[in-house]
Amino acid sequence: MLGNIKNSKRGISTAMALIAIIVIAIIAGGVGYFAGNTSGYSAGYEAGSRGAYQEGYQAGLQQGNSTGYAKGYQAALEKAKPILPDIIKIGQIQSLSGGLGPFGTKIAKGAQLAVDEVNAKGGIRGRRIQLITEDDATDPTRALEVAKKLVEVDGVQVIIGTTGSAMLRAIAPYLIEKKVLIISPSVSGPIFSIEYPNSYIMRTCPSDVLQGAVIGDLVLERGYKRVAYVIMDNAYGRGIYEEVKKKVGEGVVKIFFDEKKLDYRTELEQVKAANPDVVVHVGYPEDATVMFRQAREAGLETIQWISAEGVYGAAMLPPEGDPAAAEFMSKALIGTAPTAPGGILYEEFVRKYTEAFGMEPMVYCDTCYDATMLVIQAIAYCGEYNGTKIRDAVLTIAKNYIGPSGHKIFQPNGIDIMYSYYLIWDVEEVAPGQYKFKEIGRWP
Repeated sequence: MLGNIKNSKRGISTAMALIAIIVIAIIAGGVGYFAGNTSGYSAGYEAGSRGAYQEGYQAGLQQGNSTGYAKGYQAALEKAKPILPDIIKIGQIQSLSGGLGPFGTKIAKGAQLAVDEVNAKGGIRGRRIQLITEDDATDPTRALEVAKKLVEVDGVQVIIGTTGSAMLRAIAPYLIEKKVLIISPSVSGPIFSIEYPNSYIMRTCPSDVLQGAVIGDLVLERGYKRVAYVIMDNAYGRGIYEEVKKKVGEGVVKIFFDEKKLDYRTELEQVKAANPDVVVHVGYPEDATVMFRQAREAGLETIQWISAEGVYGAAMLPPEGDPAAAEFMSKALIGTAPTAPGGILYEEFVRKYTEAFGMEPMVYCDTCYDATMLVIQAIAYCGEYNGTKIRDAVLTIAKNYIGPSGHKIFQPNGIDIMYSYYLIWDVEEVAPGQYKFKEIGRWP
Protein backbone atom coordinates (compact mmCIF):
# COMPACT_ATOMS: atom_id res chain seq x y z
CA MET A 1 0.00 0.00 0.00
CA LEU A 2 2.78 2.30 0.95
CA GLY A 3 4.53 1.39 -2.29
CA ASN A 4 1.37 2.23 -4.23
CA ILE A 5 1.04 5.51 -2.38
CA LYS A 6 4.65 6.29 -3.13
CA ASN A 7 4.16 5.35 -6.74
CA SER A 8 0.99 7.45 -6.88
CA LYS A 9 2.79 10.38 -5.32
CA ARG A 10 5.64 9.91 -7.75
CA GLY A 11 3.11 9.86 -10.62
CA ILE A 12 1.36 12.95 -9.34
CA SER A 13 4.69 14.70 -8.90
CA THR A 14 5.70 13.77 -12.41
CA ALA A 15 2.37 14.99 -13.78
CA MET A 16 2.62 18.18 -11.78
CA ALA A 17 6.14 18.66 -13.04
CA LEU A 18 4.98 18.19 -16.61
CA ILE A 19 2.10 20.60 -16.07
CA ALA A 20 4.51 23.02 -14.47
CA ILE A 21 6.84 22.68 -17.42
CA ILE A 22 3.99 23.31 -19.83
CA VAL A 23 2.78 26.27 -17.79
CA ILE A 24 6.31 27.59 -17.56
CA ALA A 25 6.76 27.12 -21.31
CA ILE A 26 3.57 29.08 -21.98
CA ILE A 27 4.65 31.84 -19.63
CA ALA A 28 8.10 31.81 -21.14
CA GLY A 29 6.59 32.23 -24.59
CA GLY A 30 4.78 35.35 -23.40
CA VAL A 31 7.90 36.67 -21.70
CA GLY A 32 9.91 36.10 -24.87
CA TYR A 33 7.28 37.77 -26.99
CA PHE A 34 7.21 40.90 -24.88
CA ALA A 35 10.97 40.79 -24.53
CA GLY A 36 11.30 40.97 -28.28
CA ASN A 37 8.75 43.78 -28.49
CA THR A 38 10.16 45.92 -25.68
CA SER A 39 13.88 45.23 -25.93
CA GLY A 40 13.94 42.89 -22.92
CA TYR A 41 16.42 40.81 -24.80
CA SER A 42 18.64 39.71 -21.92
CA ALA A 43 15.79 38.49 -19.71
CA GLY A 44 14.28 36.49 -22.55
CA TYR A 45 17.65 35.06 -23.46
CA GLU A 46 18.30 33.77 -19.95
CA ALA A 47 14.83 32.21 -19.79
CA GLY A 48 15.03 30.80 -23.28
CA SER A 49 18.40 29.17 -22.62
CA ARG A 50 16.94 26.84 -20.05
CA GLY A 51 15.36 23.85 -21.72
CA ALA A 52 11.61 24.27 -21.63
CA TYR A 53 11.85 28.06 -22.06
CA GLN A 54 13.73 27.84 -25.36
CA GLU A 55 10.80 27.15 -27.65
CA GLY A 56 8.61 29.90 -26.14
CA TYR A 57 11.49 32.37 -26.18
CA GLN A 58 12.28 31.77 -29.85
CA ALA A 59 8.62 32.15 -30.80
CA GLY A 60 8.33 35.35 -28.80
CA LEU A 61 11.57 36.76 -30.17
CA GLN A 62 10.54 36.02 -33.74
CA GLN A 63 7.16 37.66 -33.21
CA GLY A 64 8.80 40.62 -31.46
CA ASN A 65 11.25 41.15 -34.28
CA SER A 66 8.66 40.90 -37.02
CA THR A 67 6.00 42.98 -35.29
CA GLY A 68 7.37 44.99 -32.38
CA TYR A 69 10.57 46.04 -34.11
CA ALA A 70 8.75 47.06 -37.26
CA LYS A 71 6.25 49.13 -35.29
CA GLY A 72 8.97 50.73 -33.20
CA TYR A 73 11.08 51.51 -36.24
CA GLN A 74 8.16 53.11 -38.03
CA ALA A 75 7.25 55.15 -34.95
CA ALA A 76 10.83 56.40 -34.72
CA LEU A 77 10.79 57.38 -38.39
CA GLU A 78 7.57 59.33 -37.95
CA LYS A 79 8.97 61.11 -34.89
CA ALA A 80 12.18 62.07 -36.71
CA LYS A 81 10.40 63.10 -39.91
CA PRO A 82 10.54 66.91 -40.46
CA ILE A 83 7.23 68.68 -40.09
CA LEU A 84 7.48 70.59 -43.36
CA PRO A 85 4.95 71.32 -46.10
CA ASP A 86 5.56 69.99 -49.59
CA ILE A 87 6.20 73.57 -50.77
CA ILE A 88 7.98 75.84 -48.32
CA LYS A 89 6.86 79.45 -48.64
CA ILE A 90 9.08 82.42 -47.83
CA GLY A 91 7.43 85.82 -48.00
CA GLN A 92 9.16 89.03 -49.04
CA ILE A 93 7.99 92.63 -48.64
CA GLN A 94 10.06 95.23 -50.48
CA SER A 95 9.48 98.71 -51.87
CA LEU A 96 9.31 97.94 -55.58
CA SER A 97 7.77 101.35 -56.26
CA GLY A 98 7.52 104.71 -54.51
CA GLY A 99 10.42 106.59 -52.98
CA LEU A 100 12.44 103.47 -52.19
CA GLY A 101 11.58 101.68 -55.43
CA PRO A 102 15.07 102.08 -56.93
CA PHE A 103 16.49 100.31 -53.88
CA GLY A 104 13.81 97.73 -53.20
CA THR A 105 13.70 96.30 -56.73
CA LYS A 106 17.41 95.48 -56.59
CA ILE A 107 17.48 94.37 -52.95
CA ALA A 108 14.64 91.91 -53.62
CA LYS A 109 16.80 90.12 -56.19
CA GLY A 110 19.19 89.08 -53.41
CA ALA A 111 16.43 86.91 -51.94
CA GLN A 112 15.55 85.52 -55.36
CA LEU A 113 19.18 84.55 -55.98
CA ALA A 114 19.35 82.62 -52.70
CA VAL A 115 16.08 80.77 -53.34
CA ASP A 116 17.05 79.90 -56.91
CA GLU A 117 20.39 78.49 -55.77
CA VAL A 118 18.85 76.25 -53.12
CA ASN A 119 16.01 75.06 -55.38
CA ALA A 120 18.58 74.14 -58.03
CA LYS A 121 20.19 71.83 -55.47
CA GLY A 122 16.95 70.13 -54.41
CA GLY A 123 15.35 72.64 -52.05
CA ILE A 124 14.98 72.08 -48.32
CA ARG A 125 15.04 68.34 -47.60
CA GLY A 126 13.70 67.69 -51.07
CA ARG A 127 10.99 70.31 -50.82
CA ARG A 128 10.83 73.26 -53.22
CA ILE A 129 10.95 76.83 -51.88
CA GLN A 130 8.41 79.36 -53.14
CA LEU A 131 9.39 83.02 -52.74
CA ILE A 132 6.29 85.27 -52.63
CA THR A 133 7.32 88.91 -53.09
CA GLU A 134 4.93 91.80 -52.40
CA ASP A 135 5.34 95.53 -53.11
CA ASP A 136 4.63 97.89 -50.21
CA ALA A 137 5.02 100.90 -52.55
CA THR A 138 7.06 102.68 -49.82
CA ASP A 139 3.78 103.13 -47.95
CA PRO A 140 3.19 101.92 -44.35
CA THR A 141 -0.53 101.30 -44.90
CA ARG A 142 0.16 99.22 -47.98
CA ALA A 143 2.87 97.35 -46.07
CA LEU A 144 0.36 96.20 -43.45
CA GLU A 145 -2.07 95.11 -46.17
CA VAL A 146 0.47 92.90 -47.94
CA ALA A 147 1.78 91.54 -44.61
CA LYS A 148 -1.73 90.34 -43.73
CA LYS A 149 -2.09 88.84 -47.19
CA LEU A 150 1.16 86.88 -46.84
CA VAL A 151 0.23 85.56 -43.38
CA GLU A 152 -3.52 84.98 -43.68
CA VAL A 153 -3.85 84.01 -47.34
CA ASP A 154 -0.46 82.54 -48.27
CA GLY A 155 0.21 81.12 -44.80
CA VAL A 156 3.84 82.21 -44.54
CA GLN A 157 5.72 81.87 -41.26
CA VAL A 158 8.75 83.94 -42.25
CA ILE A 159 9.22 87.14 -44.26
CA ILE A 160 12.24 88.93 -45.73
CA GLY A 161 11.85 92.74 -45.59
CA THR A 162 10.97 95.53 -45.45
CA THR A 163 13.12 98.03 -47.37
CA GLY A 164 12.40 101.03 -45.13
CA SER A 165 11.87 101.72 -41.43
CA ALA A 166 8.39 103.24 -41.66
CA MET A 167 7.02 100.11 -43.32
CA LEU A 168 8.56 97.78 -40.73
CA ARG A 169 7.18 99.85 -37.86
CA ALA A 170 3.72 99.58 -39.41
CA ILE A 171 3.75 95.78 -39.56
CA ALA A 172 5.92 94.79 -36.58
CA PRO A 173 3.11 94.60 -33.95
CA TYR A 174 0.96 92.48 -36.26
CA LEU A 175 3.78 90.01 -37.04
CA ILE A 176 4.73 89.74 -33.37
CA GLU A 177 1.09 88.97 -32.50
CA LYS A 178 1.00 86.28 -35.21
CA LYS A 179 4.46 84.95 -34.23
CA VAL A 180 5.73 85.34 -37.79
CA LEU A 181 9.45 86.05 -38.15
CA ILE A 182 10.64 88.96 -40.31
CA ILE A 183 14.29 89.65 -41.14
CA SER A 184 15.09 92.96 -42.78
CA PRO A 185 18.21 93.40 -44.91
CA SER A 186 18.01 97.20 -44.93
CA VAL A 187 15.99 98.68 -42.04
CA SER A 188 18.61 100.33 -39.87
CA GLY A 189 16.61 102.58 -37.51
CA PRO A 190 17.90 102.37 -33.90
CA ILE A 191 14.33 102.50 -32.55
CA PHE A 192 13.80 98.82 -33.40
CA SER A 193 16.52 97.72 -30.98
CA ILE A 194 14.63 99.55 -28.22
CA GLU A 195 11.06 98.60 -29.13
CA TYR A 196 11.41 94.98 -30.31
CA PRO A 197 14.34 93.16 -28.67
CA ASN A 198 14.17 89.35 -28.59
CA SER A 199 10.92 89.23 -30.55
CA TYR A 200 10.13 88.30 -34.15
CA ILE A 201 11.96 91.31 -35.65
CA MET A 202 15.55 90.78 -36.84
CA ARG A 203 17.91 92.38 -39.35
CA THR A 204 21.09 91.49 -41.19
CA CYS A 205 22.12 95.13 -41.71
CA PRO A 206 23.69 97.23 -38.95
CA SER A 207 21.80 99.69 -36.78
CA ASP A 208 22.17 103.39 -37.55
CA VAL A 209 23.61 103.84 -34.09
CA LEU A 210 26.83 103.03 -35.93
CA GLN A 211 26.17 105.05 -39.08
CA GLY A 212 25.34 108.11 -37.02
CA ALA A 213 28.64 107.68 -35.22
CA VAL A 214 30.51 107.44 -38.54
CA ILE A 215 28.93 110.66 -39.83
CA GLY A 216 29.61 112.40 -36.53
CA ASP A 217 33.25 111.33 -36.70
CA LEU A 218 33.53 112.72 -40.24
CA VAL A 219 32.20 116.09 -39.10
CA LEU A 220 34.66 116.22 -36.19
CA GLU A 221 37.68 114.95 -38.12
CA ARG A 222 37.20 117.57 -40.83
CA GLY A 223 36.85 120.36 -38.33
CA TYR A 224 33.34 121.55 -39.18
CA LYS A 225 31.75 123.74 -36.52
CA ARG A 226 28.48 125.07 -37.91
CA VAL A 227 26.28 122.06 -38.66
CA ALA A 228 22.97 122.21 -40.50
CA TYR A 229 20.66 119.17 -40.33
CA VAL A 230 18.40 118.41 -43.31
CA ILE A 231 16.71 115.18 -42.30
CA MET A 232 13.74 113.25 -43.68
CA ASP A 233 10.99 113.06 -41.09
CA ASN A 234 10.73 109.32 -40.43
CA ALA A 235 12.29 106.69 -38.16
CA TYR A 236 15.29 106.27 -40.45
CA GLY A 237 16.11 109.97 -40.64
CA ARG A 238 15.49 110.78 -37.00
CA GLY A 239 17.44 107.74 -35.88
CA ILE A 240 20.58 108.89 -37.68
CA TYR A 241 20.05 112.49 -36.55
CA GLU A 242 19.94 111.48 -32.88
CA GLU A 243 23.23 109.59 -33.16
CA VAL A 244 25.03 112.38 -35.06
CA LYS A 245 23.75 114.93 -32.54
CA LYS A 246 25.37 112.96 -29.71
CA LYS A 247 28.72 113.56 -31.40
CA VAL A 248 28.47 117.13 -32.72
CA GLY A 249 25.55 118.83 -30.96
CA GLU A 250 22.30 120.55 -32.00
CA GLY A 251 23.73 122.52 -34.93
CA VAL A 252 22.81 125.96 -36.27
CA VAL A 253 19.63 124.83 -38.01
CA LYS A 254 17.53 121.67 -37.90
CA ILE A 255 15.03 120.80 -40.64
CA PHE A 256 12.86 117.66 -40.76
CA PHE A 257 11.33 117.48 -44.22
CA ASP A 258 8.42 115.58 -45.74
CA GLU A 259 9.82 113.08 -48.23
CA LYS A 260 6.66 113.30 -50.34
CA LYS A 261 6.64 117.08 -50.67
CA LEU A 262 9.22 117.11 -53.49
CA ASP A 263 9.81 120.86 -53.39
CA TYR A 264 12.39 122.02 -50.86
CA ARG A 265 13.21 125.61 -51.87
CA THR A 266 11.88 127.01 -48.59
CA GLU A 267 13.94 124.56 -46.52
CA LEU A 268 17.05 125.27 -48.56
CA GLU A 269 16.66 129.01 -48.04
CA GLN A 270 16.68 128.34 -44.28
CA VAL A 271 19.92 126.40 -44.69
CA LYS A 272 21.50 129.21 -46.70
CA ALA A 273 20.48 131.83 -44.14
CA ALA A 274 22.06 129.82 -41.28
CA ASN A 275 25.46 129.96 -43.05
CA PRO A 276 26.65 126.44 -42.08
CA ASP A 277 30.01 124.97 -43.05
CA VAL A 278 28.53 121.45 -43.36
CA VAL A 279 25.08 120.00 -44.06
CA VAL A 280 24.21 116.57 -42.64
CA HIS A 281 21.54 115.11 -44.95
CA VAL A 282 19.39 111.97 -44.79
CA GLY A 283 17.01 111.14 -47.63
CA TYR A 284 15.85 108.68 -50.28
CA PRO A 285 16.57 108.81 -54.04
CA GLU A 286 13.30 110.43 -55.11
CA ASP A 287 13.34 113.33 -52.64
CA ALA A 288 17.14 113.67 -52.75
CA THR A 289 17.12 114.08 -56.53
CA VAL A 290 14.81 117.08 -56.17
CA MET A 291 16.68 118.50 -53.19
CA PHE A 292 20.13 118.27 -54.79
CA ARG A 293 18.92 119.82 -58.02
CA GLN A 294 17.32 122.69 -56.11
CA ALA A 295 20.38 123.05 -53.83
CA ARG A 296 22.52 123.49 -56.94
CA GLU A 297 20.14 126.16 -58.20
CA ALA A 298 20.37 127.90 -54.80
CA GLY A 299 24.17 127.94 -54.95
CA LEU A 300 24.65 125.54 -52.02
CA GLU A 301 27.22 123.36 -53.79
CA THR A 302 30.02 125.41 -52.18
CA ILE A 303 29.09 123.99 -48.76
CA GLN A 304 30.15 120.45 -47.79
CA TRP A 305 27.26 117.97 -47.58
CA ILE A 306 27.48 114.57 -45.84
CA SER A 307 24.72 112.05 -46.52
CA ALA A 308 23.81 108.52 -45.42
CA GLU A 309 23.39 105.45 -47.61
CA GLY A 310 19.85 106.37 -48.67
CA VAL A 311 21.35 108.13 -51.71
CA TYR A 312 24.14 105.64 -52.37
CA GLY A 313 23.15 103.79 -55.53
CA ALA A 314 22.85 103.82 -59.30
CA ALA A 315 19.42 105.51 -59.09
CA MET A 316 21.19 108.78 -58.23
CA LEU A 317 23.57 108.82 -61.20
CA PRO A 318 22.97 108.90 -64.99
CA PRO A 319 21.68 107.06 -66.90
CA GLU A 320 19.15 106.21 -64.17
CA GLY A 321 19.51 109.43 -62.23
CA ASP A 322 19.18 113.14 -62.89
CA PRO A 323 22.33 114.77 -64.38
CA ALA A 324 21.87 118.02 -62.41
CA ALA A 325 21.58 116.13 -59.10
CA ALA A 326 24.62 114.02 -59.99
CA GLU A 327 26.64 117.15 -60.79
CA PHE A 328 25.74 118.61 -57.38
CA MET A 329 26.81 115.38 -55.68
CA SER A 330 30.18 115.40 -57.44
CA LYS A 331 30.86 118.95 -56.24
CA ALA A 332 29.40 118.98 -52.72
CA LEU A 333 28.60 115.53 -51.35
CA ILE A 334 30.37 112.72 -49.55
CA GLY A 335 28.61 109.97 -47.63
CA THR A 336 28.58 106.74 -45.69
CA ALA A 337 27.17 103.27 -46.36
CA PRO A 338 27.31 99.82 -44.76
CA THR A 339 29.62 97.51 -46.64
CA ALA A 340 30.80 93.92 -46.69
CA PRO A 341 34.22 93.07 -45.27
CA GLY A 342 35.21 92.03 -48.79
CA GLY A 343 36.95 88.83 -49.88
CA ILE A 344 36.08 85.86 -52.03
CA LEU A 345 32.54 85.36 -50.68
CA TYR A 346 31.48 88.86 -51.66
CA GLU A 347 33.26 88.67 -55.02
CA GLU A 348 31.49 85.41 -55.81
CA PHE A 349 28.15 86.94 -54.80
CA VAL A 350 28.73 89.90 -57.14
CA ARG A 351 29.55 87.50 -59.98
CA LYS A 352 26.43 85.36 -59.45
CA TYR A 353 24.13 88.35 -58.98
CA THR A 354 25.45 90.05 -62.12
CA GLU A 355 25.13 86.88 -64.20
CA ALA A 356 21.60 86.22 -62.96
CA PHE A 357 20.14 89.72 -63.35
CA GLY A 358 22.39 91.57 -65.80
CA MET A 359 23.37 94.26 -63.27
CA GLU A 360 25.76 94.65 -60.37
CA PRO A 361 24.34 94.50 -56.83
CA MET A 362 23.99 97.64 -54.74
CA VAL A 363 24.01 98.23 -51.00
CA TYR A 364 21.83 95.73 -49.07
CA CYS A 365 21.60 93.19 -51.91
CA ASP A 366 24.15 91.06 -50.06
CA THR A 367 22.39 91.40 -46.70
CA CYS A 368 19.13 90.34 -48.40
CA TYR A 369 20.85 87.26 -49.80
CA ASP A 370 22.24 86.44 -46.35
CA ALA A 371 18.90 87.00 -44.61
CA THR A 372 17.28 84.53 -47.01
CA MET A 373 20.05 81.95 -46.66
CA LEU A 374 19.82 82.18 -42.87
CA VAL A 375 16.09 81.51 -43.05
CA ILE A 376 16.54 78.57 -45.43
CA GLN A 377 19.22 76.98 -43.25
CA ALA A 378 17.13 77.58 -40.12
CA ILE A 379 14.11 75.81 -41.63
CA ALA A 380 16.30 72.85 -42.60
CA TYR A 381 17.88 72.82 -39.13
CA CYS A 382 14.69 72.84 -37.07
CA GLY A 383 12.77 70.64 -39.53
CA GLU A 384 9.55 72.47 -38.85
CA TYR A 385 7.69 75.31 -40.56
CA ASN A 386 6.96 77.36 -37.47
CA GLY A 387 7.83 81.04 -36.95
CA THR A 388 9.02 80.63 -33.37
CA LYS A 389 11.21 77.63 -34.09
CA ILE A 390 12.60 79.23 -37.23
CA ARG A 391 13.52 82.35 -35.23
CA ASP A 392 15.29 80.29 -32.57
CA ALA A 393 17.10 78.31 -35.24
CA VAL A 394 18.28 81.50 -36.98
CA LEU A 395 20.00 82.61 -33.77
CA THR A 396 21.76 79.24 -33.61
CA ILE A 397 22.70 79.03 -37.29
CA ALA A 398 23.98 82.62 -37.33
CA LYS A 399 26.76 81.82 -34.86
CA ASN A 400 28.57 79.94 -37.60
CA TYR A 401 27.18 81.67 -40.69
CA ILE A 402 29.53 83.82 -42.76
CA GLY A 403 28.07 85.12 -46.02
CA PRO A 404 28.84 87.80 -48.62
CA SER A 405 27.98 90.56 -46.12
CA GLY A 406 30.12 89.02 -43.36
CA HIS A 407 29.55 87.18 -40.10
CA LYS A 408 25.90 87.37 -39.07
CA ILE A 409 26.10 86.43 -35.38
CA PHE A 410 23.47 88.37 -33.41
CA GLN A 411 23.80 90.49 -30.31
CA PRO A 412 22.03 89.39 -27.09
CA ASN A 413 19.03 91.58 -28.02
CA GLY A 414 18.25 89.09 -30.83
CA ILE A 415 17.76 91.78 -33.48
CA ASP A 416 21.12 93.41 -34.24
CA ILE A 417 24.16 91.78 -35.80
CA MET A 418 27.44 91.88 -33.88
CA TYR A 419 29.86 93.12 -36.54
CA SER A 420 29.54 95.98 -39.03
CA TYR A 421 31.67 97.86 -41.54
CA TYR A 422 31.16 101.18 -43.33
CA LEU A 423 32.71 102.83 -46.34
CA ILE A 424 33.12 106.54 -46.94
CA TRP A 425 32.22 107.45 -50.52
CA ASP A 426 32.51 110.35 -52.91
CA VAL A 427 31.04 110.96 -56.39
CA GLU A 428 33.50 111.43 -59.22
CA GLU A 429 32.85 112.76 -62.72
CA VAL A 430 34.77 110.29 -64.93
CA ALA A 431 33.73 111.90 -68.27
CA PRO A 432 31.42 114.76 -69.24
CA GLY A 433 28.02 113.83 -67.82
CA GLN A 434 29.25 110.46 -66.50
CA TYR A 435 29.65 109.84 -62.79
CA LYS A 436 30.54 107.01 -60.43
CA PHE A 437 30.76 106.37 -56.70
CA LYS A 438 34.30 106.13 -55.36
CA GLU A 439 35.42 104.73 -52.03
CA ILE A 440 37.59 107.21 -50.12
CA GLY A 441 37.74 105.57 -46.70
CA ARG A 442 36.55 102.83 -44.34
CA TRP A 443 35.25 102.62 -40.79
CA PRO A 444 36.39 101.26 -38.42
